[in-house]
Amino acid sequence: MNLPNKITMGRFGIALIMFAVLIWTDTCSGPEAWAPALAGGIFILAVATDALDGYYARKLGQLSDFGRIADPVVDKVIVCGAFIFLASAQWAREFIPVWMVVLIVAREFLVNGLRGYIEARGVAFPARWDGKLKMIMQCIAIPAVFLVRTVDLALGASVPWLWQLSLGLAYVFVWASFVLTIVSGARYVVAAAQVLRTAED
Repeated sequence: MNLPNKITMGRFGIALIMFAVLIWTDTCSGPEAWAPALAGGIFILAVATDALDGYYARKLGQLSDFGRIADPVVDKVIVCGAFIFLASAQWAREFIPVWMVVLIVAREFLVNGLRGYIEARGVAFPARWDGKLKMIMQCIAIPAVFLVRTVDLALGASVPWLWQLSLGLAYVFVWASFVLTIVSGARYVVAAAQVLRTAED
């Protein structure tokens, strides 16, 4: 296994550690501020290393089919897994309701299914800029929600401006990521329809 693929699998291992922290510390109701802070930090580490595998694959000339498939799969495991865990936490449902997570995960299945179907027919269907922007916004929204929980457990309302700031950021980034998720998903469907019509002509 080459270096880029090792990085990809390492990111998957980091994701498993994050999920273990979420289960072990019971982020849903745990009274310790370090638990959501640690989970959020591990999440940031997992997504911050996303560019490394692609960078080294291009630099070392080690592009592979495994990396092309595994990298986006690991991205989805990290992001969708974090959303699912947060939706199971009673305190987080104020920001991330279950119905929102269902739509986010459904969008990922739909887009991945379309991409796989089109590429199986020998037609290129690369990632779009709005899909990448969606991913970036999601990777900001999740730590923002962990930040709210951390501030709440560590300081409560003793520092009102910090509490209000963290609360506002969580709402803004979660809803911005959700809107981008739906809009980019719709644009992928339209683009897929156009590609298939062109391929049939």
